[in-house]
Amino acid sequence: MAAKQEVGTPLQVWANAHKPADNLFWKEGYWDQIMFVRDRIANIFAKSYEEYMTIQASIVVISTHYSKSVCLPVFQLQLADGIVFTMRCNFSNWKVSVSSPRDVKANFMNLFDPNEQIHEVYCEGFPSGLDYGPYAKNKRQFTINLPSGNYHLFTFFWIFAH
Repeated sequence: MAAKQEVGTPLQVWANAHKPADNLFWKEGYWDQIMFVRDRIANIFAKSYEEYMTIQASIVVISTHYSKSVCLPVFQLQLADGIVFTMRCNFSNWKVSVSSPRDVKANFMNLFDPNEQIHEVYCEGFPSGLDYGPYAKNKRQFTINLPSGNYHLFTFFWIFAH
């Protein structure tokens, strides 16, 4: 069963409305993840500038969570083919849930443990029902854990797109 598309706020609108206070140590980390998802992730899936703009505009914030006293987004991106990604970063790791209308078959090169069952408590901010089991058990709906930083997330999406 595909994930229900939650109603969300466009990413840039949400980001501008939730700017962290200047005295917060992690405020730059907030902007780093906003711009990375908005600019880099959207670009991975686009085959033209128009498609890039469409994908970028479709990234929404469906919920929030806090880490290091910073209010952070739970991002959601739905592609034209019906694949839905829900993700969040808490400065320690990325959690990504994938809901696809068809099996996802790819060699993810040990980016994540395909057998890892991630408990919902670690998917901070995810709306109920958007945390799934491991990739090894269901290739259509799964939740993964990626290390902090953007390189692993970028690589996951690059492999997924190609």
